[in-house]
Amino acid sequence: MLPQELSSWRSIRMSCKSPPTLQELAEDSLLRNLALAVSALDDVPSYFFPSLFKKACRRRYITMVMAMVRVWPFPCLPLGAMITRKAAYRRILEIILFGLDGLLFQKVRHRRCRLKVLDLRVMPLTMWDKWSVFMASDWSETLARVDHSGTELKPLVKVVIDLVLKRGPLDAVESFIVQWVDRREGLMSLCCGHLQIWSMSVNYHREVLEILDLDSVQKLSLYYMNNPTCLLNFSPYLGRMRYLRSLLLYHLRSGFFLTPVEKQRVITQFTSQFVNLMHLRSLHLHNVSFLRGHLDELFWWLKTPLETLLVTDCFLSKSDWTHMCEFLCTSQLKHLILKWIKLTNFSLEPLRVLLLKTSSTLITLDLEGCQLMEYQLKAILPALRHCTQLTRLNFYGNYLSSYDLEGMDITRSG
Repeated sequence: MLPQELSSWRSIRMSCKSPPTLQELAEDSLLRNLALAVSALDDVPSYFFPSLFKKACRRRYITMVMAMVRVWPFPCLPLGAMITRKAAYRRILEIILFGLDGLLFQKVRHRRCRLKVLDLRVMPLTMWDKWSVFMASDWSETLARVDHSGTELKPLVKVVIDLVLKRGPLDAVESFIVQWVDRREGLMSLCCGHLQIWSMSVNYHREVLEILDLDSVQKLSLYYMNNPTCLLNFSPYLGRMRYLRSLLLYHLRSGFFLTPVEKQRVITQFTSQFVNLMHLRSLHLHNVSFLRGHLDELFWWLKTPLETLLVTDCFLSKSDWTHMCEFLCTSQLKHLILKWIKLTNFSLEPLRVLLLKTSSTLITLDLEGCQLMEYQLKAILPALRHCTQLTRLNFYGNYLSSYDLEGMDITRSG
């Protein structure tokens, strides 16, 4: 076929749209008569609902959207995956929440309605093509919330968002969601998968933390919390995040103007909360000079084994380094990452002991930029040979020659 003919053929193929499916034809026919569509929802197959709901939202069929919310046949409505534009998001959200009001205050739910979770987390629209996104077992099966009086609250619907708390007010959409849930206490709960807290925002958003179901937080990132009072005020909230799985402490450098007694009080108040974090599996400490000389307190309070420990860009004390291998939380590590920590003047005996303790579980050992010398590597080689699961080893940024390590080459870098 000639190039010109080939180009013409491609143009014809591109201009030809695939014919609509029978489902698409049925949905379009249904939406041409909204009154009929609303009354027919009892008989619409469940697998029609996701695409039908998207079309109703796109065309702003308010009555249809609210009616579908009240008979939603899945545990989860992942709205955050469907709406991307802020203006459209706010309007559709208001419509859906208004529809939820009708659901919440019904004495008897519609027989088809299984809605337990309204997921407002941002995710790709393609997630709507996966049936698993409508099941939401992680959120719908969590424990009931207990309020300050000890009364157990069993909300009818959970609203799930990812929150970023900074110094200053929430954005308009987040503020609207928080206030709307707060006014329906007992009927709804506000859940958060990933909570990020920056600087002194605890002092500005304490009411948000009071409304939030802290048991729902699975990932917490604390950034630049350099005010001791702020850290002290936040500690009780940390202790209530009982199902937290991942924690990042980033630039924790407060305490320059504290007496030793005052600093110890803040550290004790903060680290003692870790005893409640029984599901914590990943801990990342980045530039946490405030805890220098006190990491043993933090590790002592952790009563369950971690899978991942990252300590990066930190100045460790001799006590921090010596005691790191002694605690239960470091006994079953799968990933040990110690980056940009000067270990030149430290004995690697604690690391050798730790490697032997984790020899059956350790998969990753990353010592990038630790300024290790050759004699230090020799000290841990026998322990490394016992790490039968080790598949990733990084010594970049150290002063090493090449060694034969059970068939693995460690090349000199740095």
